[in-house]
Amino acid sequence: MYGVILAGGSGTRFWPISREQSPKQLQKLIGTGTMIQNTVQRLLPLIPIEKLYVGTHQQQAIETLSQLGAYKFSPDHLLAEPCSKNTALAIGLMAKILADKNADAIMAIFPADHVVSKPENFIKVLQKAEALAKKDFLVTLGIPPTRPETGFGYLNQGSKLEDSEGVYQVERFEEKPDLSTAQKYLEQGTYFWNCGVFAWKATTILKELQQHAPDIHSQLETLMDCLQRSSGKLDHLELNDKGCELFSSLPSISIDYAVMEKSSNVVMISSDIGWNDVGAWNALDEVCEKDSMGNILTGNVLARDCNNSIVHGNNRLVAILGLNDMIVVDTQDALLVCAKDKSQDVKKLVESLNEKGKSEGKLHATVKKPWGSYTVLDSGPDFLLKRIEVLPGEALSLQSHQHRSEHWTVVSGSAKVDRDEETFHLKVNESITIPKNAKHRLANPGSELLILFEIQFGNLLDENDILRHEDRYGRR
Repeated sequence: MYGVILAGGSGTRFWPISREQSPKQLQKLIGTGTMIQNTVQRLLPLIPIEKLYVGTHQQQAIETLSQLGAYKFSPDHLLAEPCSKNTALAIGLMAKILADKNADAIMAIFPADHVVSKPENFIKVLQKAEALAKKDFLVTLGIPPTRPETGFGYLNQGSKLEDSEGVYQVERFEEKPDLSTAQKYLEQGTYFWNCGVFAWKATTILKELQQHAPDIHSQLETLMDCLQRSSGKLDHLELNDKGCELFSSLPSISIDYAVMEKSSNVVMISSDIGWNDVGAWNALDEVCEKDSMGNILTGNVLARDCNNSIVHGNNRLVAILGLNDMIVVDTQDALLVCAKDKSQDVKKLVESLNEKGKSEGKLHATVKKPWGSYTVLDSGPDFLLKRIEVLPGEALSLQSHQHRSEHWTVVSGSAKVDRDEETFHLKVNESITIPKNAKHRLANPGSELLILFEIQFGNLLDENDILRHEDRYGRR
């Protein structure tokens, strides 16, 4: 069985930790790793790393590969999509890739940012799903509900499948209900949460797409012809310009709408796997340990007379006093304070930030790059101060700027700087100035982390004022 991890979401309800360019699945919220690392870890007992594939947004591709490097994940098993088009198109293209590779391929679909607290049960369910998929069923996992939940879709259990314990035909897919309807579903006992985990033959889902979503299926062969290896150090799969244009023009629709709700071939496995989609901050109540007052405290937090609150800090002290049922999340550049029962509305805050052009809606103060990271420390009308970290052996692109000059001072490690036709080697407390329009490249030739401070001066101080002449990561 092959595993396909869908990792292109934005996770805006977990702002300000999760942001567009470094979303929830790339964050460490629960467990020992990031959400996508935890997902890979629980699949490995059944699906070897060489049979795992990942689909994500092109903005997140390199960071995703960086996080999966420790598992020896193959970069050419990652497909970077030019835009978000929901799950039907992503699954269809992955199915086409796997069917062309292996005509009998069974593929299981997994969200990258969910929690499964009963991993042994999970593996047993997947083994059952694989056996059913070999019989040409479309298999979905149904989670027995524990409360009247309005944030999930539901599956209505139909007749039991012969000779298969805990397996049922799916009578109907239901949208997210209101509270009274969710209560009825719970009392009736035949409704299950739809967790978005599926299994099927690659060829079977392609036939179903051909029947129920021909506008998507008819373009998959063309998209396959447009696939290419990205240029640069991490050569993942991407679409060429023609493919990007076609991909962007196709319908944005979920696999549930496109196929599952229309097919007569869907079966559900009742799955007691300790599942949680961790959709918003208040979901941590169900998956994290609490103190004696019901609080979940992370980071440098001092709490007094607080109850049932979630406080997420980092290095600087967060002191809270007399809070009940609140959420407080502190980051370098943004602070969230909200009532716990309003956590679903954090998404609206992010939408408002983006409408106003506030960078905090999409970018962290520390922006991860394939070569390391940079952190904006201060800014004014015509200056910007950054802390830059370059990993050993890595280098920024050969670039130039029309609107700004830069001044670098090394504070740790050593730097190699190419500036026009000259090369400089800088040690701690040594500096260099990069004039406007000078072609330059910063590299770390050493074995320890390079840290330097950069001051930009000019009238355009953002990432748009970068002209790349050469880049080992294939960025344009």
